[in-house]
Amino acid sequence: MLSFIANICILRKHQIMHLLRVPNGALDTKRKMAARPFSGLWKVSDPTLLQMTLVAALLASVLGDCGPPPDLQFAYPNSKLNNKDFKTGTTLKYTCLPGYSRISSSSVTCNDRGSWDYRVFCAKKQCRNLGDLLNGKVEVKTDFLFGSSVEFSCSEGYILVGSATSHCEIQDKGVDWSDPLPQCIIVKCEPPPTISNGRHNGGDEDFYTYGSSVTYSCDPDFSMLGKASISCRVENKTVGVWSPSPPSCKIPNGNILSEFRSIYHYEDSVLFSCKKGYILNGSNLIHCGADDEWHPSPPTCELSEYFTSEDHISYTCDGGYNPVSPDGTSKQCAQKYVSLTVTCLKPEVENGKLSVDKEKYVASENVTVQCNPGFSLVGPQSITCSENTTWHPTVPTCHWYEWVIFMDCEQVLTGRKLMQCLLSLEDVKMALEVYKLPLEIEGLDVEKIEKE
Repeated sequence: MLSFIANICILRKHQIMHLLRVPNGALDTKRKMAARPFSGLWKVSDPTLLQMTLVAALLASVLGDCGPPPDLQFAYPNSKLNNKDFKTGTTLKYTCLPGYSRISSSSVTCNDRGSWDYRVFCAKKQCRNLGDLLNGKVEVKTDFLFGSSVEFSCSEGYILVGSATSHCEIQDKGVDWSDPLPQCIIVKCEPPPTISNGRHNGGDEDFYTYGSSVTYSCDPDFSMLGKASISCRVENKTVGVWSPSPPSCKIPNGNILSEFRSIYHYEDSVLFSCKKGYILNGSNLIHCGADDEWHPSPPTCELSEYFTSEDHISYTCDGGYNPVSPDGTSKQCAQKYVSLTVTCLKPEVENGKLSVDKEKYVASENVTVQCNPGFSLVGPQSITCSENTTWHPTVPTCHWYEWVIFMDCEQVLTGRKLMQCLLSLEDVKMALEVYKLPLEIEGLDVEKIEKE
C-alpha cells in the first residue's frame, strides 16, 4: 500500500491531466464528475487510476477510526465504554485518579491518523512538610509528592520512638503522611548493678542517661576482677545498657568453692578456700544477713610464713649479692620450718590515691590507682605485687591535665610523623623545662644520699 501512495506522490503533470479526462465518466458544466457505476472502473486500462482507487479504499478503512481509548496511570474515562472503534474527532472526558489533581483539560481526541491525542492533564498531589526532627534527621528519598517516602533516624545516644518511615498516601479527599513525625528521646539506663564486697560511686538516681559512668571499688581485703568503670550505652538502637559488665570483688589468692554470683541475697552462703602457699584467716563459710552484711566477716588468704618439709621455694638476690646454693634459684627446706615473707612497699602516687591503702602488700595482691580531680592517669590503673617484691606493671603517675595533652601530642608526632602538634615551640620548651626540673632535683637527692 505504501508503494501505491509513493506512486501517487510522484505523478507527472500529464498523468494528472489524463486523470481529468475521467475515463468511463464525464464532467458536467459545473466541473463535477459524473462517474459510471464503480464496477466499470475495474475495466479501465489506466494503471494510475487503478492504484488511486485501491489506496482510497484502503485509507478509508485503516486511517479513519481509532481503537480503544488509552489506559492512563493518572486518570480514567468518565463513562464506561463498550465500543472498540471510534470515529475521527471523537472526544472522551477523563477524571483524575485519587492522589492526582487536574491541571488542564482532561480529554482525549481521536485524530485522523487513527490515534488518540492528549496531554498530561493530572499531576501528583503533594504532602505537607513534616518539619525537623529534634535530636534526629529526616531523610527525603525523592520529594513530598504522592507515593514518595521519608526515613527518620536519631542522633547518637537517642532512641527512636515511633515509625522509622512514612509514606505520602491517600487520606480522605487528599494526601497525607502514613505516620506522624516520631520522637528521639535520650537513652536511659537502669541504676548500675550492685556487686558483692564492693560498691559504685553513683547516687540514688532512678535512671542514668546516655554517657553517664560510675566507678566501682572493692571492700578492704578484696581484689577487683574486671574494669572499674562502666558507662551507659545504647544496644540495638533501642535500649540502654551498662557496658562493660560490672567487675567482681574476690578474696586475693583465694577461691570461692560455692557458685559465684554478682549479687547475693538474704541467707545465701559462700564457701572459701585459699591457694597453695596461703592460709585462711577467718571462717571459710559466711552467710548474707538481713542487714545486707556478711556474717562472719569474709576471710582473707595470707601468704604462709612457714613451709613444711619437702616444700621448695624460689628466690633472687639483691644487687651486689650472689646465690649461695649451686643452682642459684631454689632451695629445699631442710629444717622443720623456714620463715619467708614476700612483701611490696606502698607505691607512692603523687596527686592520686590507692584502693587499698597500707604500708606493705603481699605477693599477688593488687591495688587500683585513682587520680585526684584535675589530674589524669598515665600508665596502668591496676598494679600487682610480684614475687620479686616489685610492682608490676610499673606504678602509674598522675599528671596535670594540660601536661597529659602535651605528652599525647608528642606521641602522635613520634608515631605517625604526619600530624602537627597544636602547641607552639615556646610552649614545648617550657613544658620540657618544667618536666626536667623535678627529675634534676630527684637526681641531686640520690647523689646526696649516696655520698652520705
